[in-house]
Amino acid sequence: MVRFGENLRWSASDHPLDRVAWAATVFVSVCTFLGVILFRTGADLWWPATVILFAPRWTVLLPILPILGLSLVRDRALLVPLGVSLVVLVGPFLGFGSGVRGLIATEREDDLMVATLNAAGGQRISFGPGRLVDRLGVDLLMVQECRGPFRDTLRGLTEWFTASEASLCVVSRFPIRGTAVMDRENLEGVGGSALVATFSLDVRGRTIHVTNVHLETPRAGLELMRAGLVAEGAEILRQKSLLREIELRRAERWGRERGHPALVVGDFNTPPESRHLRRIWADWTDAFGHAGFGIGGTRLNGWIRARIDYVMADDHWTIVGAWTGEPVGSDHLPLVARLRLRSNP
Repeated sequence: MVRFGENLRWSASDHPLDRVAWAATVFVSVCTFLGVILFRTGADLWWPATVILFAPRWTVLLPILPILGLSLVRDRALLVPLGVSLVVLVGPFLGFGSGVRGLIATEREDDLMVATLNAAGGQRISFGPGRLVDRLGVDLLMVQECRGPFRDTLRGLTEWFTASEASLCVVSRFPIRGTAVMDRENLEGVGGSALVATFSLDVRGRTIHVTNVHLETPRAGLELMRAGLVAEGAEILRQKSLLREIELRRAERWGRERGHPALVVGDFNTPPESRHLRRIWADWTDAFGHAGFGIGGTRLNGWIRARIDYVMADDHWTIVGAWTGEPVGSDHLPLVARLRLRSNP
């Protein structure tokens, strides 16, 4: 044990490999803790941290693998700080969920199955809206970027209750009793999205309020930076971060004020590590963050899988489980959640 502690303070020997393993471990450990602190506090406020927020963050694990192998062979005491660094990276940095709550929860027939999907216009969706709902096995499907023939087919469904506002659509097994749309004129005038509509449903004699959202994306700034226009892209990214904060705040207040029980579902265009999202939506439960397994990336962009789609629940709900569905032809994966109304919230 004494030697174990000594090896953590200095390399196991003067052998070059031992020194490399020790120095690399110290470097990785320091960078991990400082980097995660800067990332968690700076995302949305400092453009480099915001870029990392939407980047393929899993790649930071790759440099650790050879260091782990070297430490396993040369000095196993170094596996302790490396293991702690991995836990910090996989958890607070990557947002990997254990899914334990979903594994221990018991399902009931009166659970509400909810799914959200950005259909990207609907032209490439592999199935019609009715068949899509059946394949997902849900009671309620909220769709963003719901346009063209896909929306026309959705409106024509006879075995389901349907409604649409702008490019936000809903397919429900339960009657839709009312619709309310958030005013977005001011935000739209400055380049925002702020598509927010609440659909009130009669679920077994109880009214619930489900808000469908599609909020502003930072894509324009990120694409400029990827093209090499860093200064221009950073400025657009800063502007979009301000817009996203305003839209997140307005959507949260809108969803909360429609009544309870409440769900806010859709494409937030913001990963869960976002400082804005964590602060503004602190009183809501992120279904996948609570009971999902893995990173839960829903936006398909090559080898980048950002988790930007959510099912947010107020305190009238118990989260039973959450998972991502299979690809259906969109550039987003469907996100499915199993929810249960509480009798005494």
